[in-house]
Amino acid sequence: MFITRKLDYGLRILLILGCRPHERLTSVALSKLINAPRQFTLKIAQTLTQAGLIKAQRGVGGGIQLARQPETITLIEIFEVMDTSSALNECLVNPHACIREEYCSVHHSLRSIQAVLDQELTKTTLAGLISNQKILDRQRKEKP
Repeated sequence: MFITRKLDYGLRILLILGCRPHERLTSVALSKLINAPRQFTLKIAQTLTQAGLIKAQRGVGGGIQLARQPETITLIEIFEVMDTSSALNECLVNPHACIREEYCSVHHSLRSIQAVLDQELTKTTLAGLISNQKILDRQRKEKP
């Protein structure tokens, strides 16, 4: 499993929008907040919009915001939307990747670990990430 830049920025976009539920952010503001090029931000926003995770409204008073409640968005869904596999190794998703699969102790161990990882990604919601972010933000502000 490798967190791609696309997935990282997608997570940042969702987290920022979730932390500002009553705001609509422009693509320019959003790209500055996630520290990404505007065109890349637009491309990722388009992917998230097509998946129904965010909505974008053009024109005066428009902007980008979450389309669903954060409690209903899981990390595994975000991985899937951003075309990122949560698999620890190719052999876990492609049975033809390795001929040693049946007698490989690494494969059997990774399969067990993968099950735990997928379970955690499924139960971790955007709401949980938002809650954790708000705690971290408060702690950062309290430091002298």
